[in-house]
Amino acid sequence: MKRILLLSTILLSNLFLFAQTQQGFVKTKGRMDAKGNLIPGQGLKGAIVFVQGRTTVLVNAEDGAFSFPANSQFRLDSVRKKGYQLVDMEACPRTYKYSSNPLYIVMETPEQQLQDQLTAERKIRRNLQKQLQEKEDEIEDLKANQQITDEEYRQALQKLYQDQENNEQLIKDMAKRYSELDYDQLDEFYRKVSYYIENGELMKADSLLKTRGDITAQVADIKQRGQTIADQDEQLQKAKDVQQADIEEAARRCYSYFETFKAQHLNDTATYFIELRASLDTTNVDWQMDAGDFIREYIADYEKAMGYYQIGLRQSMLQYGEEHEKTALFYNNIGVVYHDLGDYEKALEFYYKALTIGKKLFGEEHPNVASSFNNTGTVYHDLGDYEKALELQNKALDIQKKLFGEEHPDVAQSYNSIGLVYETLGDYVKALELNNKALAIWKKVYGEEHPDVAASYHNTALVYYTIGDYGKALEFISKALAIWKNVLGEEHPYVAASYDGMGGVYHAIGDYEKSLEFLNKALSIRKKVFGEEHPDVASSYSNISAAYEKLGDYEKALELNNKVLAIRIKMYGTEHPKVAVSYDGIGWVYRSLGDYWKSLENCNKALAIWKKVYGEEHTWVAHSYINIGMIYYDLGDYEKALEYHNKALAIRMKLFGEEHPNVATSYNSIGLVYYALGDYEKSLEYYQKAFTVWEETLGSDHQYTKRAKEIISEVEAKMKESRDE
Repeated sequence: MKRILLLSTILLSNLFLFAQTQQGFVKTKGRMDAKGNLIPGQGLKGAIVFVQGRTTVLVNAEDGAFSFPANSQFRLDSVRKKGYQLVDMEACPRTYKYSSNPLYIVMETPEQQLQDQLTAERKIRRNLQKQLQEKEDEIEDLKANQQITDEEYRQALQKLYQDQENNEQLIKDMAKRYSELDYDQLDEFYRKVSYYIENGELMKADSLLKTRGDITAQVADIKQRGQTIADQDEQLQKAKDVQQADIEEAARRCYSYFETFKAQHLNDTATYFIELRASLDTTNVDWQMDAGDFIREYIADYEKAMGYYQIGLRQSMLQYGEEHEKTALFYNNIGVVYHDLGDYEKALEFYYKALTIGKKLFGEEHPNVASSFNNTGTVYHDLGDYEKALELQNKALDIQKKLFGEEHPDVAQSYNSIGLVYETLGDYVKALELNNKALAIWKKVYGEEHPDVAASYHNTALVYYTIGDYGKALEFISKALAIWKNVLGEEHPYVAASYDGMGGVYHAIGDYEKSLEFLNKALSIRKKVFGEEHPDVASSYSNISAAYEKLGDYEKALELNNKVLAIRIKMYGTEHPKVAVSYDGIGWVYRSLGDYWKSLENCNKALAIWKKVYGEEHTWVAHSYINIGMIYYDLGDYEKALEYHNKALAIRMKLFGEEHPNVATSYNSIGLVYYALGDYEKSLEYYQKAFTVWEETLGSDHQYTKRAKEIISEVEAKMKESRDE
């Protein structure tokens, strides 16, 4: 029977971010010798490059080469090498844009850098002194030739000497520039120009520069081309605006088509239009999310859904960065896909990524963080780590109560989730208490007729079903069904879930014809809504096969179970817990047919998958041991049967403690084997243990308790009979 859990909280909705690789070099300066020849710089092996947000990069190459993954922008915090300093002290920290060209980080020893600056300053002073002398001589000649008056002569000299004083800042600036200049990074032309200027050979520099043509004409030409480009850009922007408007209009049409076909349950056609919209603009993260969500939920094409989530995650990282709410949403939804696929390790990895971002953005006490705690808790529930599940889900509850108070839908949701864990643990009183709290909140907030109220009725029915109170179970499922049909219409997956639940209850009370009636109603809705190949459709086939098995139509049961197996293998691959459920079901039908070896083969396939997915100690592994033990019992191999039943008992006692209905079931099975062995004393011991636990947990009126009491009487009678003989 499917467990419906309506999440009213905002679920935080790896990509494998396709970062480029930034290349770089750490090196000393390239410099010119006295004859104007290049002396290349040397690579600095052993330097350490610190990139913000990444592990440090150690330069191991002899030529100083290094690389690291980079987004469109990155920040260098520092570069260090013992005995060296940055030539450009402002190079770090600094934000850079990614480039296909290498990044050059130039370093020198402090002594060498000081020497280079002093050398550059000496050259510049010498050149300026030479220019001063030439100008003084020129002024002297003008006075000697009486071309200027005495007053003009004095003023010219005063101005010359004043300019010389003002040149001090120029000297410092030029000396700094030339002491930082890496000649390796200049082409041959500008290497020569810079060399001539540094050495005061200005005529040579001027002559070389003139070989490139008239600079005034070049600037005018550049300006003209710039204006042409600006005009073209303006036209292009107008075209882009038109294109964007067309994209948005087409997207609206696609989405309208999508909603139209979705309302008709034509999911393949609806998928076509939601994907068509997503293809219009792959940078629109919301459109990628919508496509992924619909395909995951309605088509169950997890690979395709994952593709859309990964595209959306990449774009979210590029547009908003790693630590953004939308990025966390994509991490969460990728976690959902892995959870659906049964890859719990990956699901936890991505749920925790979403949780980490949420905590960093919002702090501990935020609705999104609470949702992440809750989602992560559901994985631990599925893994059988109930203590961890309760820890995380109670964290979610504490946050929500602090933020919203006692009577809020999110608080009700947490009560519901925690109630499911207690149900699994066999604490049905606690489960019912929490379900009733959730129900009271939802009814107060939403009124009687609301899907979440129906979900609460449904989950409460599950508890009554588990404890064998089938009248109560039917009562609450009927309430849920009435609300869902009224609010959501006849053909909705939740309506199908109620029919499925009713079928499960009628199956439990032995009315298999009535069970089939409701199970087929559920199947009909699910096939119409989801198509043939969907997890919910497979679940319906599986439940129907169980009814046929009880009715003795084993061929029909096998046919349906094999259909379920094919659907699940196609959706999940060969090693998924739901595939194991199918093998288990097929094994059970073969047992009913008396083909015990075929039954063992399939049950062992199920066991191998469950052990691989969950490890040695999980409730499903124990379930498998029980089934295999029963097959060996049928084969008359009682020692082997005891071995498997005791394995199951050990797991269940570790998971649930001494007093749990599942533990009682194991006691009962062991008692049955000892009875077959003729060890009535041992048999009685285990039957009494089963009776005690069932009476304590399920009550004296439960069918299991009553049957155990009857069996105890039979065993006691058998013992008396043996003594009398």
